[in-house]
Amino acid sequence: MNSELQPAMWERYRRAEAMLHRNVKSLVFNLETQVRWLPDSTAFWYRSESASGHRFMLVDAQTGHQREAFDHRMVARALSAVLGREVEPERLPFEAFEYVAGGSRIGFAVDDGRWECRPDGSSLRERSVPGGTRRGNVSPSGRYEVTVTGGDLVLLDHAEGGWATLTDDAEAAFGYGSSPEGRNSAVTDRLKNRTVTPRVMWSPDERYILTHRLDERRVGTMHLWQPAPPGGSLRPRIHSYRQALPGDPELPLAHLVVFETGTGRRTDLSWAPLESPFLTPIELGHAWWSTASDAVYFVDWDRDRRSVRLVSADPATGGCSVLVKEESETPIDLNALYYGRPNVWVSGDRHEIIWYSARSGWGHLYLLDGGGHPVRQLTSGDWLVTDLLRVDEETRTAYFMATGREASGDPYYHHLYAVGLDGGAPRLLTPEDAAHGEWPPWVDFSPDGRYFVDRFSRIGQPPRTVLRKSSGELVARIVEADVSALLASGWRYPERFSAKASDGETDLYGMIVLPYDFDPAAKYPVVESIYPGPQATRTPSGFTDLVGESTRCLADLGFVVFTVDGSGTPGRSRAFLDATYGGHGEAGGLADHVAVLAQLVETRPYLDLDRVGIYGHSAGAYAAVRAMLEYPDLYRVGVASSGNHDQALTNVTWGERWVGPFRGPGWDAQANRTLAGNLRGKLLLVTGDLDDNVNPAATFQLVDALIEANRDFDLLVLPNRNHDYAATWGTWNEDPYFTRRRWDYFVEHLLGENPPSGYRVGELG
Repeated sequence: MNSELQPAMWERYRRAEAMLHRNVKSLVFNLETQVRWLPDSTAFWYRSESASGHRFMLVDAQTGHQREAFDHRMVARALSAVLGREVEPERLPFEAFEYVAGGSRIGFAVDDGRWECRPDGSSLRERSVPGGTRRGNVSPSGRYEVTVTGGDLVLLDHAEGGWATLTDDAEAAFGYGSSPEGRNSAVTDRLKNRTVTPRVMWSPDERYILTHRLDERRVGTMHLWQPAPPGGSLRPRIHSYRQALPGDPELPLAHLVVFETGTGRRTDLSWAPLESPFLTPIELGHAWWSTASDAVYFVDWDRDRRSVRLVSADPATGGCSVLVKEESETPIDLNALYYGRPNVWVSGDRHEIIWYSARSGWGHLYLLDGGGHPVRQLTSGDWLVTDLLRVDEETRTAYFMATGREASGDPYYHHLYAVGLDGGAPRLLTPEDAAHGEWPPWVDFSPDGRYFVDRFSRIGQPPRTVLRKSSGELVARIVEADVSALLASGWRYPERFSAKASDGETDLYGMIVLPYDFDPAAKYPVVESIYPGPQATRTPSGFTDLVGESTRCLADLGFVVFTVDGSGTPGRSRAFLDATYGGHGEAGGLADHVAVLAQLVETRPYLDLDRVGIYGHSAGAYAAVRAMLEYPDLYRVGVASSGNHDQALTNVTWGERWVGPFRGPGWDAQANRTLAGNLRGKLLLVTGDLDDNVNPAATFQLVDALIEANRDFDLLVLPNRNHDYAATWGTWNEDPYFTRRRWDYFVEHLLGENPPSGYRVGELG
């Protein structure tokens, strides 16, 4: 190792640190433009950002004309007077506002107070909130609020000034409106004193609330050991939480209940309690109200997810009936994204149902009658419907997002389409060859559905925001992200590529990130950043997720970093997703990853296949270790953080969904510990002692197997850190010490240089 390179390596570390999300987020303006529609759909506002600050802009939906939503200079002057400090017009101390009193005033929150004034800044006054600070689940009108005391529900009526106890029979681990402790954050929430907002759903007319009584009394217990608790305590602490593991006989059960707000009358739905090991149906969006408030709809899966039912319930009587039932030999999803809301719609008169199914091999929309019988297939072909966004009953049109339909485009690019319920081909509404939205809700429809705001980008094109009519006609270009400061910092765009899978036929997609000072004549060590899903992909399709990417930081240390999404990941056909079902050890198609790397080096001679590393977090850590154990001659160095190295230690929702019924084929083979003897490279395992998502036991059981196999490895335990290591900065997976140690590991063992002595992430000048 060359000690003469220390000053140069120090500067590379500074440059890598400058590319962390916390440092580059201020170099991009209008990266994620969020809009808020006015209730009458005539206009929306958004926050326009620039180097000098931000301003709130109001956009006329009919013309696209923009103007300031209020007088920023006068509002700033009024706030300065009452707050006793200078407030700048382009740095107003609130992130959002609302029009109140019919639009004659604006309301906003500053510090711990609520304020109102006229749009010209006059008549500023502190705004009183009926009933004081709201800490519960508030109804849309603001009249009602539901809180939980000792597991029982309390209904507050802020208009009348009264309150009523809705329940009085709660027990420990059997209360109302709660969230399962297996939600991946129960201990974190407890330690941060975060109160879970009561899980209730208001009917549109606020006559009813839908909630659940959650029974976790017989669910098994997991434990976390905190040996270095803050505050100076010498005694380690134990934190326990209930979580069902694959194969456990007892799961959290949600009993659905309806309460009438005017009378407090209770109606229990006459349906078996719903299995809720991770989140409840209300939290997942698996239950919803009819627009007329006269029915509750919910979906109910069997434990193996091979059978699902759409159920209708009468809120007045609790009576339930099955509208649709589907069965399959493999797990059924009602959305292309595992945690997405079901792509299901029921008409107001209940005579028509839109149902999502992958029975054809691709996820598509089907029109059924009120009895669940087929009427027609609304979409078809070798492409994927991802989200049903809205249905206009008046025009009999369904609006949905889909990927892979445009022959000239990237199969991961989302586009918005419309299709008639009475037949006909889907119509493309967002024609740009780009990712239209990167995460739900994808686009923002006006309340009446006549307009929508569309944001689109590619990894080589910053986001652009436009306003369109529901027909797709362009009304106006609203704003474009400004990345000039980011580019001036030396940040460079990654390259998106395609290559063949291990079968030699299937197209796969990924990205390559080059160092800022890339020299095509040089040889570079290669690092793969991996996440195998199966519920998500690793490679961004749009620009937004690139800002602060860990791949950029690592590349600027002197590596070429790449990502690729292999078989067993979402966003493609059902066969592509199911390729690793029951064979979780394939970790998102590791054979595909190896095949892709071999193709990349054919056209990119700067890649050094004798120096290949890999890293990942959570399921990505599982895949990183698996790659080193399955392909030890290729992957020489790895960093695996918060890894779920055995799916038998994960939440039952995850484990049984992707591996299959417990102790069936594939369960023993998928555990990384079974291949511990294959380790030959340098491996750093990392875990937080307070990881309530993937219990540290998953890492320590792998450690035990590596010791038993007499294999050398490195272990880093981060005290007082949860799954995301957010205890210090509060930014996902950017803990300063962990970040530096991951860099050090690749620099020392793959680049072959000494990491800079004494470098501390977080002290960048």
